[in-house]
Amino acid sequence: MPSAPVNGTYYVGFATSHEGDDVLCVVPAEAYVPRPGTDVTLNVTVKFKHAQPCPYSDWEILVENPDNVRVVDETETELTDPYTAFKQYTVEVLGNGSLDVVFKYGSGCPYGTEERVTIRFYVGVPEGNVTSNQSAPTPEEVLNMTEVNVTGTVTAVDEVSRVVVVDNYTIEIRGKWTGPDGLTYNWREMLALLKPGESVEILASEEEGSLKADVIIIDGKRFTRG
Repeated sequence: MPSAPVNGTYYVGFATSHEGDDVLCVVPAEAYVPRPGTDVTLNVTVKFKHAQPCPYSDWEILVENPDNVRVVDETETELTDPYTAFKQYTVEVLGNGSLDVVFKYGSGCPYGTEERVTIRFYVGVPEGNVTSNQSAPTPEEVLNMTEVNVTGTVTAVDEVSRVVVVDNYTIEIRGKWTGPDGLTYNWREMLALLKPGESVEILASEEEGSLKADVIIIDGKRFTRG
């Protein structure tokens, strides 16, 4: 059985996105309400890699693609410190549905385009043994997930899944990259540089059970995400 609800609503898990340099974290990832018309609170945190204000200061937190939900209130975005932004949404759940929470990087920012998560809402009680909660690892903890250094031979490149397989490690390639020549590469261009059968060194971060590449070294040439 799930644990006790909060005012009749089960808040389950958290959702994070770390495609670029910054981290978006939303609590909860799912909410189960007792009846249609119930309000749910979403806590949204963005952790910046670079202190604010920055040269690309027109960044914003917003919601998109409401499905069977309605935003009834939102707070102003608050900088709690130079590296952290916080915003809160109140969402009326009309039925089973979803809502995207999005962080848009500032215009021209070279460190990312957007971070996006989909929050899901249900009428009823969750099945199985889930934990109802309103807390999550802090964005600092997300940024400092375990780092893994993988050195070996590229065995597969999958553009559909945006991953490279090095020996027994499957590593996601995300976002924009800067090469040793100062040029910028997107994830597709980086995957094209990774050839099956060739040796590579990758520094990756473990996040929610998957590995995401932060640094790729090919023939001594260093490519860095961001």
